[in-house]
This record gives sequence, structure tokens and C-alpha cells, in this order.
Amino acid sequence: MRAGVCEGSEVTRVSRRQALKSLAAAGIAAAAQGLARADSQPLGPGGIPLARPDRPVALPLNAAPIPSGLPPERGGTFKLFNYPDYISKAMVEEFGRQHDVSMELSIFSNMDEAVTRMASRLVRPDVTNISHERLAQAVAGKLIRPLNLDYIPNLKTHIWQSLQSPFYDVGSRYTIPYVVYATGIGWRSDKISEDIARMDNPWSIFWRSQRYKGYVGILDDDRQALSLAMLYRGFYDINTEDPAVIERALVDLSALIPICNPKVNTTQASTLPTGESWLHEADSGDILGSYFTERPAGYDGSSLRFWAAPKGKGPVNSDCWAILAATEKPVLAHLWLNYLLEPRFAYRNFLDIGYQPPQVSLTVDSLLEKKVIPENLRTTIFTDETFGIGSIHFSTLTSRGNALWQKTYARFMAGT
Repeated sequence: MRAGVCEGSEVTRVSRRQALKSLAAAGIAAAAQGLARADSQPLGPGGIPLARPDRPVALPLNAAPIPSGLPPERGGTFKLFNYPDYISKAMVEEFGRQHDVSMELSIFSNMDEAVTRMASRLVRPDVTNISHERLAQAVAGKLIRPLNLDYIPNLKTHIWQSLQSPFYDVGSRYTIPYVVYATGIGWRSDKISEDIARMDNPWSIFWRSQRYKGYVGILDDDRQALSLAMLYRGFYDINTEDPAVIERALVDLSALIPICNPKVNTTQASTLPTGESWLHEADSGDILGSYFTERPAGYDGSSLRFWAAPKGKGPVNSDCWAILAATEKPVLAHLWLNYLLEPRFAYRNFLDIGYQPPQVSLTVDSLLEKKVIPENLRTTIFTDETFGIGSIHFSTLTSRGNALWQKTYARFMAGT
């Protein structure tokens, strides 16, 4: 279907055992077991150092970038791999028209599934959305290819300084930033009597939510759910691999079950505006998405609220796009990455999905002035400074640490 969007294979759930088998088949299981330490520096997949804001990492080149000045490939199908509803379909169609290619969108439900399907060649996309904590694994497994930034001038022209050479990919060797967000608390001020943003410890609202039982939710994600309990205790190393700390988080998280019987899901963007939930751990983009696209008729969104912790006291993150090593359209893939960073397309995408692009031109004051967002949602928009040194991110763990978080979270889910 030329200049259209066709969605590929349906999302399927892939077990972690299946994931390891697929990684082994792709020859990268050993790389995923990088537990060694060199000079007390913890190493992750492929022996690549674990990137942190105060310990930036330049990922090793696993191939040579394509030469500059090549013409884009024409005709055929250009394939995207992404979460569902995480890209503007109008924007995808426009790219197809510009370059005379058919556009195909295949979707995945989580990063485990995405990496597994790419490694096992169950999908063969040209480009993929990827979270930065999975970059080392993708590089070690040679799933993605290095970039030639000559094809991506929008990176330096329009994107925040901190993400032109981010700590997880110094020099932007493999990725461009897509969207940014904070993980915090979303709620309905017409349903929740506390002014959560003014509480001494806003995270504690979940442990004080008896009266809201049945309307409370936490994110169905091992890192985000367990870190909620850590942040509640004032522990900010959300990449810890200390079994005692993670066990304590399990105890605190499990204490929520008799208090409010939390729903563990990722439906907050739709259930907060409809009133099916009143209080939910949420990403900032979920709250904006709920305002932009999920509000039911008759609800103006004026009671939607979002709180994010101050810098260094709550998680912020950025998602990325990368080019698959096996793409047959490497020049066009570079142009897709540059297209994502073009201000007018990034803005259109923002309005369709709710997640903020790190565009210099997009500011909270401009959005308020244009009445794109209401005053009650100014807290969902962030600046370059938010993502610099001193911020905390869900980052790459060693395989031992990753397994510890996953197994602990599985114990929590078994008790819900």
C-alpha cells in the first residue's frame, strides 16, 4: 500500500525463557551475561560499561557507518518497529509520500519482546524504537548499526544540548532521541482530597490511599513498580543491585495490597480521564496523552494533575530510535531519523501521542500561550536542564541485577 501505513504482526507476549533462547540463537546470549568488573567499573552486555549520567559511555562501533552523500533508496516497503500508538500515523504516511515508499508498522508490547523478535529475525524492520537501557545489548549483539550524522542535521539544530551526545550514547553513535518523560504521579483532583504536590512526601499517597481503594493503580513494570517503593523510602539509586534494598521494596510494595488493592496495569492514559482510576503511578506523557486524545465527551480535563519529583529525586527518561544492522534501506533509515527531529513533524507527533519531544522550540510557556495545554498540566513539560548531570534514569543493569529485579517483581505479582 504505497504512502500508507500497514500494521504488521500482532503483539505477542514472549517469555523471558524464550527471550534467552532467541538471544542465544542470535549469538548474543554470552554478551548479555557481562558480569565482570574492570577497575571496579561494572560492566553490562558485551563487557560494555554501565552508562550513568555521571559515567557517560561511548558505545563501541560494531561496523563502519555508511558513507556520506548517498541517494536515498526508492520503492518497496520501509518498515518501522514500535510500541502501539507511539507514533503519529499521519506523520508515518507523510514520510511514505515524500519518499515514494510503502510504510509498514509492526508493534511490540515491551522491550524484552522487541529485542527477542529482532534477534530471532521474527521481524526485519529498518528502524526501531528502543529504550536506552537496552542499547548495550543491541550493540553487543550487532542488532543495530552506527549512524552517519551527516544525514541527521536536525540533531544539532533542534534538539536539547544534553541529548545531542547523551550519557548512554556519547557522540550519538547509534541513536537519536525521540521523546522525554518523567515517571511520577497522576491523579484526579476532583476525586483525591489531598493536594499531593504539596505533601512532604508525595510518594506516600499510595500508602495512605485506603479511602480510594479500587481506584488506585501502579505501573506494570518491574523497574517502575519497585522503584516507587524505593522512592517512598527516600532511596534514589533506582539502578541498585543490592538484594536487601530490592527485598525491602518488595515488602513495601506488597503492603499496598491490603491498603488499596492497586490495579497493576498501563491503562492510566485512558482510565484517569474516564474516572475509572483516580490515582496512578504514571509517566508525564500518559497524562498529556489522556488530555489530548482520551478525554470523554463532557470532560474538560481541568481536574487532571501530574507531579514529578525534583531533579535527582525521581526518574526521568528518554526513548530513542535506531537503525537495524540488516536494513536494506540505510540511507532512507537515516532520513527517517532526521525526519523525526524536524520541528513541525515532532510537534504533530507530540499532539498525537502526548509524549514531549526534546525540541528547543517547544517550551511550556509557548504551549500555555497557544492554549495547547492548560495551566493544570504545566508540570508535564520539562527542560534540557532536567536531563543533565544529577538526574536519575532507569539505566542498564548487569544480567544478575536484571534477573534480581525481574524475579522480585514476579513475587509481587504472584501476591496481587
